[in-house]
Amino acid sequence: MHATPAATRHGTTPTRPPPPADRPGPVAAMRALRPVPVVLPDVVHRDALSSLAWAGLHLDGLLAPLWGDASATAGAPSDAERRALALAPLVPARGTVGRLAAAWVHTGLHPPDHVDVLVPSGGRRTDPHRRRRAAEAVLDDRDVLVVGGVRVTTVLRTGVDVARWVPDATAVPALRALVDAGLDADAALAELGRFGGHRGVVRAARLLTGLRPTRQGCGRQARMTGSSDAFAPVMR
Repeated sequence: MHATPAATRHGTTPTRPPPPADRPGPVAAMRALRPVPVVLPDVVHRDALSSLAWAGLHLDGLLAPLWGDASATAGAPSDAERRALALAPLVPARGTVGRLAAAWVHTGLHPPDHVDVLVPSGGRRTDPHRRRRAAEAVLDDRDVLVVGGVRVTTVLRTGVDVARWVPDATAVPALRALVDAGLDADAALAELGRFGGHRGVVRAARLLTGLRPTRQGCGRQARMTGSSDAFAPVMR
């Protein structure tokens, strides 16, 4: 008599053990080895990354220096919003970017070595920082616009402030760049009337008068050639 397998005796059919459910196929395994694309914001600040990651992203050409400890995504246009975002960590909610820093935001030329932050008169000054310089100022709504979530003085107010507060050698090229960004010299001169009797108004009038087109109609050439005559006082 032949023996009958136990499984047959009990009316069951022998089965093979199932394959492991988590074993990936060859295509899935290859996909898992693909590098994950790096998605970067428009502006990246140094303290947001480790030293290794910061250096690596620059060496790989994914980040390009923008200003200070801020870099922009490589290949992206350098526009006013990105420049404002570069300054954002140094600007408190009550502050406004002004003077040379605002001129750089508007024009992209002549990067400042620090951020000029204007705060309301009588208010608390900003905390000390090597890249920030605070000053009190009275600003109306017409003096301020928001760029990339950062408060920045308008082109008009920036031109007036640069002419009043910045030394001539630095103010002149900044004012020329602002003219190309839309600054109207006559409007800026009229704006000086708000500050009659205050510091810097006389020198500002001299610099802004020099931005006016010459009578021969070649004022733009005079402005851009660097001639000091373009910024000499007008005798009337």
